[in-house]
Amino acid sequence: MRLKLSGKIITLLFLSGLSITGFSQEDDLPKNEIKVIARVQGEKILLRWGSTTPISWLRGNTYGYTIERYTVLREGVLLSPPEKKNITTSPLMPYSLEQWKDIVEQNDYAAIMAQALYGETFEVEETQGGLAQIINKSKEIEQRFSFALFAADLNFEASKMAALGYEDIDIKPNEEYLYKIISNVPEDLLKIEPGIVTVKVKQPEPLPAPIDLIAVPDDKNILLTWEYALYKPIYNAYFVERSENGKDFKRLGGDTPLVNLNDKPGSPARRMFYVDTLSQNNKTFHYRVIGVSPFGEEGAPSEIVSAQGVKKLSAVPHISRHEFDEFGAVVLKWDFIKTAESEITGFELNWAPQEKGPYKVVKTGIPASSRKTTYVEPEPSNYFKITAIGKNNQKTTSLTAFVQTIDSIPPTQPKGVVGVVDSLGVVKLKWEANIEKDMLGYRVFRGNLDKEELSQITISPIEQTTFTDTVQVKSLNSKVFYQIVAVDQRFNMSDYSEKLALKKPDVVPPSSPVFSDYKVGQQGIFLQWINSSSDDVANHELYRQNVEEAEKGWGLVFTTDTVTSFTDDKIKPNVKYRYAIFANDESGLQSLPSTPITIINQNMIKDDFIKGFTATADRVNKEIVISWRKMSEKVTEILIYKSKKEGKPVLWKQIPGSINKLVDQSVSPNNTYIYQLKVMTNNGGGSVIKTEEVIF
Repeated sequence: MRLKLSGKIITLLFLSGLSITGFSQEDDLPKNEIKVIARVQGEKILLRWGSTTPISWLRGNTYGYTIERYTVLREGVLLSPPEKKNITTSPLMPYSLEQWKDIVEQNDYAAIMAQALYGETFEVEETQGGLAQIINKSKEIEQRFSFALFAADLNFEASKMAALGYEDIDIKPNEEYLYKIISNVPEDLLKIEPGIVTVKVKQPEPLPAPIDLIAVPDDKNILLTWEYALYKPIYNAYFVERSENGKDFKRLGGDTPLVNLNDKPGSPARRMFYVDTLSQNNKTFHYRVIGVSPFGEEGAPSEIVSAQGVKKLSAVPHISRHEFDEFGAVVLKWDFIKTAESEITGFELNWAPQEKGPYKVVKTGIPASSRKTTYVEPEPSNYFKITAIGKNNQKTTSLTAFVQTIDSIPPTQPKGVVGVVDSLGVVKLKWEANIEKDMLGYRVFRGNLDKEELSQITISPIEQTTFTDTVQVKSLNSKVFYQIVAVDQRFNMSDYSEKLALKKPDVVPPSSPVFSDYKVGQQGIFLQWINSSSDDVANHELYRQNVEEAEKGWGLVFTTDTVTSFTDDKIKPNVKYRYAIFANDESGLQSLPSTPITIINQNMIKDDFIKGFTATADRVNKEIVISWRKMSEKVTEILIYKSKKEGKPVLWKQIPGSINKLVDQSVSPNNTYIYQLKVMTNNGGGSVIKTEEVIF
């Protein structure tokens, strides 16, 4: 890249990237602040700082900087409070344009800095591409800011002249200082956070040698690469040196160091790369690299590596055909230029179960003159590549060849299917993975009833051994059923897995039980009911309430799981009671109550008030005549119950005691009807029941 300054063109050696200086490439922050670093060098401390934004740098050039130093430690003793010293008695400002004139003719970086500070124009021109990623040409202030910090990074003298560097020579051994770099820009104009750094006065540690230098030969060029991230806080540039005899080294690119601009936001560079172009192959060159710190110091050279350019292997093998031998092995054949055999040591066979790889070498040492090989352990799907191995460790690889064997064997039945349903109806299934190498995936089937055929709920085979489904929790079926089928790449399907039954969360209460009969007898009130029809009922609970004492509420009198009748003998005579029955399921949910029934526990009288009780069929008039002798005056009410043969009697009529005849026209032929008569007396007692049966 070339930087066109007034009367001078400077060529800079960059690797393509996004940022220019050590300050900006790590701290791409929107806030205005100062970043500062320090290093002990002999009997002085070097300070280097820079602003994080173009506007804060521009304002700083106008108003300058103030440096405060605080001595915080002396001879190992912490000072409280620290000793403050204003190093700069007046604002530290960039040198005037006149003061730059002499140095810019001798120092390219000083020329860049001067042009960034005072030049009327600042024009950057590409020479090797990629500059658009470094800087936006439409924003000249950003160009000036970026190149000013770049020049300061590579030349400490230029940084001092630009008020971006300082040497503190008034230091004492075994003291520790805190430096505060303050921008003098008024806060109402622009608020800039100061920069702070601490440094202990001691013998400076030597700069380390770059490590892991590697030389990769190619056709008339050698790629050099070395560790960058580890020493990024120490070095911001490098010199690359080359030698033909391993002793006398010359710097490539002259006095211009190599800067790594491959750092990207969120993806910092791990290594540096440099390509040295050669005029010929087969000649050995020796290389080493030297790091340059932001203070212009050069570190120790790296270890020396050697390499030479090698002729590029251009011939590429091409797999032409394949076939199966009598043992089922795959025989592969390929083409390769005969004249290129002298450039290779042989071939190797690469195999993968899928086209995207990863490929592994399954056969090596195939002679350079050979054009076929055999692979004896093919799988249902096979992807092959033939690689030619050059004498200089270069390789060329053929395109992929796909070979498929005949496969009619399905996978094994999936095992270990388990699952759970949560309260929202989310089902999570998992099972053990099949071990077949040609597995494509799994199909999931679901059903709501144990006896029904399950339906597939996956559109295509899934690769995972887990599956999430959703079901309706509030539904009539309390369980949901699943089965898994394994599918291979030939779409051979395994047997269904064992059927998995999962119980849904119970949020639906059981159905209510129903009273079917009751009787008032000498032993108490006999109750009979039909249990809840829900299949998860745990028990039934019978409750009783004294109607005259309703404010006392209901009391539990009987609990059962299967019994459907109960005689309540813990009651008082001539008292009206109300009964209700509930069903409870296994989840603790309770049904609505049955329709309550109200019963008076009457005294059973011994007198036989019922006489002449008859039921006569009148088939001509299609009716049954029921009659009895006139009752005593003590009888106040007559209760008549009716039922068919084998049926449950129900209260049919409730009439005054003065009536002694009724006609039942709600009858049909070929039925046997049973009538039961009971009377109630004025003292609240009840008679025994008398029964008449009539065939109609």
